[in-house]
Amino acid sequence: MTLALDEFDALPDGLAGVEARSIRSVFPNSALIRLEGRRKAPLALSVLLHGNEPVGLSVLQRLQVWMKTHPLPRSLIVFVGNVHAAEAGVRKLPGRPDYNRIWKGGAEPEHDLAARVLAAFDASAPFAHIDLHNNTGANPHYSCVHNDREDTRQLGSFFSPLAMYTHNPPSMFSNSRADAIPAITAECGQAGEAAGEDAAFEAVMAALHLDHFRGAADRELTVYDVTGRIEVADDASLAFEHGAKADLELPAKLESWNFFDRPEGSTFARRLSGRQVLTVYDDARNDVTDRFFKVEGDRVILKRTATPAMLTVDEAAIRNDCLGYLMERRG
Repeated sequence: MTLALDEFDALPDGLAGVEARSIRSVFPNSALIRLEGRRKAPLALSVLLHGNEPVGLSVLQRLQVWMKTHPLPRSLIVFVGNVHAAEAGVRKLPGRPDYNRIWKGGAEPEHDLAARVLAAFDASAPFAHIDLHNNTGANPHYSCVHNDREDTRQLGSFFSPLAMYTHNPPSMFSNSRADAIPAITAECGQAGEAAGEDAAFEAVMAALHLDHFRGAADRELTVYDVTGRIEVADDASLAFEHGAKADLELPAKLESWNFFDRPEGSTFARRLSGRQVLTVYDDARNDVTDRFFKVEGDRVILKRTATPAMLTVDEAAIRNDCLGYLMERRG
């Protein structure tokens, strides 16, 4: 099976007012859009890699309105990703790969699609790359960066004063591009939040208007190193309220911890069945649970101060991806 990749040289007239669930009325398949601007080296954008994260669609709609009265200062190449998942209102289709985990090769049709997109991006010699996402859980806006280069830091600073430094997973789109060009993932808060859509559009506009990277961030950037990815056993039952029966009880207000320090000795969760169902992995997929957690009675307790990110109470997101991450501020 070969997945279709449609190509456009303009934003379609029907784009205005379209919602993610009806995206296939405009983009029946994944699509590449090439828009010519004054500067030839294009800004690369990727949108809707996850079908339930529509912020990139909003950016394209706003850009279409803006372009009616302004010339495009830099060319654009845009990948519109998992339109079938968007139509279904889900992150990814059941049994199919995650479109933000297909960028380092593989045997599925989605990997072949990714290879064709990468070839088109590379042929265009892009200036920089921004991958636009929403968060499942409540988080401030932040970027994912994958190196310490000043051009990458400047690009991240266009979007937010917060950044997460990570190399995992290598198959996420921005990570796969980061050695070649400045590349970030912009995490724009929860779907439908106007502030996230504003921040995403402003970051794209700043990158479009930039003549060159000058080697300094536009504003102070606080960078966190990811020290652990928290995963829950596939067969573990979860509860988010006290007294419910489950293997693991998590606080109902878990998401309020994101980007705030959790002190050493604080309770993170309760292990009600006695099973080891919560595991922390480092970037190399080593089990580092004992570095972060200890168990006293039924309580899972932090052994060291850490800053969580992307914690979510959305069980589907936990199953499809992870519970969240633990970070430490980069000195």
